[in-house]
Amino acid sequence: MYFKTTITAIMMVGLAACSSVKTSSDYEKTTDFTQYKNFTWIDTSAGGISKMATPMMDTRIRNSIEQQLVSQGYQKTDAGSDLYVNYSVLTEDKVDITTHNLYGGYGAGWGWRGGYGYRGVQPGFTDVDVREYKSGTLLIDFIDPASNKLIWRGMGSKRIPSSTTPEKLDKLVNTVVESILNNFPPQ
Repeated sequence: MYFKTTITAIMMVGLAACSSVKTSSDYEKTTDFTQYKNFTWIDTSAGGISKMATPMMDTRIRNSIEQQLVSQGYQKTDAGSDLYVNYSVLTEDKVDITTHNLYGGYGAGWGWRGGYGYRGVQPGFTDVDVREYKSGTLLIDFIDPASNKLIWRGMGSKRIPSSTTPEKLDKLVNTVVESILNNFPPQ
């Protein structure tokens, strides 16, 4: 009973760790981020970075980024913006291999060496669990229109669920975008 409870607890901690978003960011240190008050999307049709997302996912990601930036005090404009925004999506096939070594330990046995009640070593076994999954990375870029230089990039990576609903995808995208933009502007 204790063994099953321990394994269940370990699996729950592992699942909780898998659910978090891994984020990082980088920025141009000489940039004064307080000068930026509004934003617009960079025109990708004129040679900008490809988004590599489906039309439905594009809408989800754009809406989420816009909502997060507006909640942080930025204003969306169509022209004359002081900050360009762009994003890219990358997916990667990954494999998760987990090995569980379960040692049998000492236990009651029988045999000629000690007669009945002989305590011998019980054999253990190794269990290997192999799981394939997709990992997704969302990159959000901010470009200064005056210099056309990248001034900030945030990245967030997370496991992509194998099956889900549109509502769960909305929540997933919002979680990833919020995790990334918590680091913008840099302190």
